[in-house]
Amino acid sequence: MSKIYEPNGRAREYSPLALNYFKGCTHGCAYCYVPRIFQHWNPEYRHDVVSADIDWLELEASARKFQGCGKQILLSFTGDPYPDVNPDTTTKVLEILNRYSHKVAILTKGGSRCLHDLDMFKLFGDRIKVGATLTFDNEKDSLEWEPGGALPSDRIEALHTLALAGIRTWVSFEPVIIPEQSLNLLREVAPFIDHVKIGKINQYKGIDNGIDWQKFIADAVGICRDWNVPFYIKQDLRAFNRSVTLLPEQCDPDHLNI
Repeated sequence: MSKIYEPNGRAREYSPLALNYFKGCTHGCAYCYVPRIFQHWNPEYRHDVVSADIDWLELEASARKFQGCGKQILLSFTGDPYPDVNPDTTTKVLEILNRYSHKVAILTKGGSRCLHDLDMFKLFGDRIKVGATLTFDNEKDSLEWEPGGALPSDRIEALHTLALAGIRTWVSFEPVIIPEQSLNLLREVAPFIDHVKIGKINQYKGIDNGIDWQKFIADAVGICRDWNVPFYIKQDLRAFNRSVTLLPEQCDPDHLNI
């Protein structure tokens, strides 16, 4: 797919617009929802085989069509923009989006791979933010659950490098599999990131049923407020809130958009 589109459902909480251009992913996350979606339509689909069959003329036309809309475009939902292959693909996508002055949000588990485009990020100025999904605070769990993703330390170091370069940074805490580890990671990045979006894990082997989500909300919000980190609590997690007072913007999925 080489067109910008409007996501819906849970995806809409991340961005009003999105662009998917990779099929497959090298990260091999155990909890990934994408293989189920694609295999529903194509039983032969293999998520471990990465391809980026982009119609560049179609993408250019789509970028031109949405020019001036003022809405943020997320890269991406069906494949990480920085897998361990084809490093120049996202660079070329960004070149086209920048040509039409679009606002772009990047979310990756590729860690320092995204620094391949650091100079391109700088061309966007305040029209881009680059984020990482943080899930585990140690290599053992990360390698078990996300064997092809960058290690936690690499993701955090990449965020720090971006922040020092003046690039807006953010973190997605979703899925939350071991709450204590997510909270540890939040404490680690809170001093230098620009904002966070916080969710949970949903219906994965019953893990979510054994977690005290109300306590997690209270602890996470407390850390964000201690460090003055702007945050958004996703709807699935908010459903468990019983005692934490949230401001309207902390429940508004578009509040933290560029």
